[in-house]
Amino acid sequence: MTARTRHDEIALQAALYVVGCLAPEEAAQFEEHLAGCAPCEAEVGQLRRVASALAQLAPEVDPPAELRDRLLERVAASGTGRIAQERPPSPRQAQSWKTWAPSPAGGGPVFVPAGDGGWEPTGVAGVSARGLFVDPEHDRVTMLVRMVPGATYPAHRHGGPEECYLLEGDLDDGDICMHAGDYLRKEGGTLHGVQSSEHGCLMLIVSSLRDELVAGATQA
Repeated sequence: MTARTRHDEIALQAALYVVGCLAPEEAAQFEEHLAGCAPCEAEVGQLRRVASALAQLAPEVDPPAELRDRLLERVAASGTGRIAQERPPSPRQAQSWKTWAPSPAGGGPVFVPAGDGGWEPTGVAGVSARGLFVDPEHDRVTMLVRMVPGATYPAHRHGGPEECYLLEGDLDDGDICMHAGDYLRKEGGTLHGVQSSEHGCLMLIVSSLRDELVAGATQA
């Protein structure tokens, strides 16, 4: 296989990965490759932005009448009144910002218009993120995170300090129930328990790129 052929194959896998068309085993293998390949991570980040932009260009259509019934059945099947998740996300799927391309350096002002760039799925049902600034050199990412009503985010350990400002809605952070206007800071190395939102929320997050999901953890 020539280098060109191999590059084309990886580029195709990257495109299929971004739109969720790889089989679970193939997606897991590709994520392992991403973990050690900065160029591929950058390409995936660019493809995510293109996919988000294309989605915004698509005309709005009315959903089929049976969609509401299917969604209600899925919620009921979860047994908790929350969104049922078919399979747990991999760490990289649930932390999609790890694949985002670095923001331009240079020390000048950075302006992100409201309509520039779309929301990207994180791999956790009902949780999406929009990147504002990515700074790998200082291990920081600034982003907006949105949770739909009933969504939960798994427990995770912070690779560095995390600052959360709740812009809209409510967020149950374990022993703290946050509302719009509340601010919360967690130090690096701390364990952040499962978070949930009853009515949905929008957050401004400044955090580390080295956060890791922790299976089975519940304490903050």
